[in-house]
Amino acid sequence: MASPIAVNPDVEGQTESQYDERSYTTSIASSITDYKYEHGRRYHAYQEGRYLLPNDENEQNRMDLQYHAMRLAFEDKPFFAPVNNPKRVLDAGTGTGIWVEDVADAYPDAEVYGIDLSPIQPRWSAPNVKYEVDDLESPWTFPSSHFDLVHTRIMLGSLRDWPNFFAQSIKHLRPGGYIECQELDVTVETDDKSLPDPSAITTWCRNQEEAMQKLGMSLRVTGDGLKTQMLQAGFEDVVVKKLKLPIGQWPQDKNLRNAGAFQLVAMLEGISGLTIALWTRFLGWKAEDVELELLKVKKEFQNNAYHGYWPAYGSLHLCSHHGR
Repeated sequence: MASPIAVNPDVEGQTESQYDERSYTTSIASSITDYKYEHGRRYHAYQEGRYLLPNDENEQNRMDLQYHAMRLAFEDKPFFAPVNNPKRVLDAGTGTGIWVEDVADAYPDAEVYGIDLSPIQPRWSAPNVKYEVDDLESPWTFPSSHFDLVHTRIMLGSLRDWPNFFAQSIKHLRPGGYIECQELDVTVETDDKSLPDPSAITTWCRNQEEAMQKLGMSLRVTGDGLKTQMLQAGFEDVVVKKLKLPIGQWPQDKNLRNAGAFQLVAMLEGISGLTIALWTRFLGWKAEDVELELLKVKKEFQNNAYHGYWPAYGSLHLCSHHGR
């Protein structure tokens, strides 16, 4: 079990009052770019409704901030799997493509693929980068035994059928290849019980899960749960690496404090996009009431007296051998 995160005494009890939202700031078929708009946010067109978060510039900024937070919390590594000199790598649910770009730069001899429902990746990339617009829950068109590594990051709420995803992954991984899933459990916890329950934050987490359950998905995850599904799919030697991703600058450790700063900004700038469609479509909230409630949530996230993090068993790296 991961040890408790030490609190920085210099910020104990302070509020992130200095935060200012203003300061943080190839040809594709028209059917893919005919985006849908709702409550001022833009959503994907391909397989409309499959994914509940926006794909507009604000959401892309949130995804990139989230990436940097996780990268810092995860020892500044793109992955933990012991893959040396990979030939082909797949990022499943690539978003803005930032992970693909980093891996392609680190492994220039590898072909690095990014798959997503939205064509929001860079138009100009290294020659070893390939992006495709596709639905990961449809049959994959890649050859069997094609990849050295299949990677996911925060795909909870995106994949309805994890067993199917693992089955497709194992089919398209070469013998000896790896899958690594970096996932967060969407519930904020503390080591010192500093966050009251109920609170605006804990209520937000529960509402997010209630709405997602109505879609047949969940934002909750445990390492043992994903490990079991991977073993059932045929993977071997599954390893779970437990970490914590803080929210805010309260940790004493510099690296975690920086990770927490990125995570805080990601939540403050991006929580509306994470929430608005779920609560208005599935919980019956009015958009203006959602935004009023989110003001309370953001105020709590900014309070350094609350030592919250996405919990250890939610930040996981699952690496497994395939058919050694």
